[in-house]
Amino acid sequence: MFPLTRKDKLKLGSRTVSIPKLTRNRLKKLTDHLGTIGDLLVKIFLTPEADRSVMIVAGAEIMIDEIYELTSLMSDIDINELSEQASLAECTEYLNLTWQKNDMNTALKNLSGLIPPMAQQFVTSIAARQSQAQG
Repeated sequence: MFPLTRKDKLKLGSRTVSIPKLTRNRLKKLTDHLGTIGDLLVKIFLTPEADRSVMIVAGAEIMIDEIYELTSLMSDIDINELSEQASLAECTEYLNLTWQKNDMNTALKNLSGLIPPMAQQFVTSIAARQSQAQG
């Protein structure tokens, strides 16, 4: 039986890069940039179903750009170099491995445990009201 090992390096275009540890500074870079993807997903979700396919096609290019930009930010490889040499599959694998290496699912669960229950109820009630208002 082979031991389960995590991939610590991979190819992005012509370069071999290490999967980074998400320090506070790297997380700040990441969170400063994540707004566009979140905004796009909300817009797609709120678009009437009849018009959604047009929004998805238009959003696909934006999502691909965002994936390359996030990969550039996290890997410190120039965006132009990535755009010319790295495949979309390489970039998405890099981001996925970064997420896994830093156990971000557990970190987010732990973070949610820090939010007081009253704040959680407040946020839940606002989300419910927004959902009712839309429809």
